[in-house]
Amino acid sequence: MIAFNALNTYRIASALTLTALLAACGSSVPLAETKPDPTLPNLLKLEPTPSANLLTGNFYCELGNRVDLAGGAGSEVKLNWKGRSYPMTTVSTTTGAVRLEDKASGLVWIQIPAKSMLLNSKLGQQLANECKLR
Repeated sequence: MIAFNALNTYRIASALTLTALLAACGSSVPLAETKPDPTLPNLLKLEPTPSANLLTGNFYCELGNRVDLAGGAGSEVKLNWKGRSYPMTTVSTTTGAVRLEDKASGLVWIQIPAKSMLLNSKLGQQLANECKLR
């Protein structure tokens, strides 16, 4: 019975952590394809680039999961998960958290100073949590 209660407590804590992280990492760019609002032209031709705070390397997560991030040429970032490589695009956030997305697969990588996590936005699932560099 104690193990069952501990498992439920862990699930509730994970759900609350996921909710808090998603709220903190609110994106101004929607995942779904929508008609963009009219905006001023980008006269300086500025493109989003990975934040200076982006950490790359081998991340070890809870439950034995592992995520590898590698920076490429320019703003290109590759995420390796479960033997597959995904090209990630930087998404600006209002909180300063690092947010990378791959719209084709639905993967979302969020980095905050304390930890990182991998989500599947298409399935609404948390894939890896408490990811840290070692």
